[in-house]
Amino acid sequence: MKTALITGGNSGIGKETARALVGLGWRVLIAARDAAKSRALVESIRAANPRAQIDWLSVDLSDFNGIEAFAAEVSHRLPVIDALVLNAGLYTRQLTTNHAGIELMFATTHLGHFLLTHHLLPNVRASSDGRIVVSSSVAHWMGGRMDLNTMPRPSRSQFLQLAPFKAYGRSKLANMLFVRELAKRLQGTPIKVNGFHPGGIKSDFWRDTPGWVTALVDPFLVSEAKGAKTQIYLASHEGLSATGEYWSACRVRRGSPANRDPALSRQLWQYSEQVFGITDFGQAAKVSPQMKAG
Repeated sequence: MKTALITGGNSGIGKETARALVGLGWRVLIAARDAAKSRALVESIRAANPRAQIDWLSVDLSDFNGIEAFAAEVSHRLPVIDALVLNAGLYTRQLTTNHAGIELMFATTHLGHFLLTHHLLPNVRASSDGRIVVSSSVAHWMGGRMDLNTMPRPSRSQFLQLAPFKAYGRSKLANMLFVRELAKRLQGTPIKVNGFHPGGIKSDFWRDTPGWVTALVDPFLVSEAKGAKTQIYLASHEGLSATGEYWSACRVRRGSPANRDPALSRQLWQYSEQVFGITDFGQAAKVSPQMKAG
């Protein structure tokens, strides 16, 4: 039986991916902050399919101090992970920081997943056809050149909501730079690492965006089920050979020039290792954030 861990797996495209993989006979573990929502989803899937192999764990990816213990529990439940689906993300209308003083969207969407992958990579290596699937976005075009110096003290400007949107774009650009660099580091292994844009999804994501933005994008949004198709494909399609790519609608796309910049990928990787004091990525040992709150 194949296995998957899905972060942010209790809502949006994560929820649809969980349903689809369970339907394919996979054992699925969903991880998210909202325990009540996770429990309700698991119960609804089990009610529809009594043989469903699905469970949940709570995790806050912005809380770096809790990720090691979370990963240990995941490893206990899933010694082999066939698909590590890094789906969790968020948009915040006001810029803020996590406990380590790092801008919250970047801390959650990139750094939390970076640390989690560090701890769980041995489990993915144990699979004969391991996949790491990262939910990025077309918003990565807004990520600019990834000014890492602004991470501890993000701009408080809310002018036309451009600062939060740029920060969100930066987090999604970080997702793709992580994909590119990790795929390089895993060359010669069976593991495939890919990122994707799901499309604009009719989901809870838009609850935190300004009303004018919601009104502007609403006619172009697609269902959660449709948005999850590429994620499901990358996690489960037999014979997938592509790695280190950016996908949309189950096809490889180029994306922004910045997301294809190997120097920027290396720079972000080095920064991320420095935050956690990691010297041998994927060889999990006790790590702790090195960055002080700004």
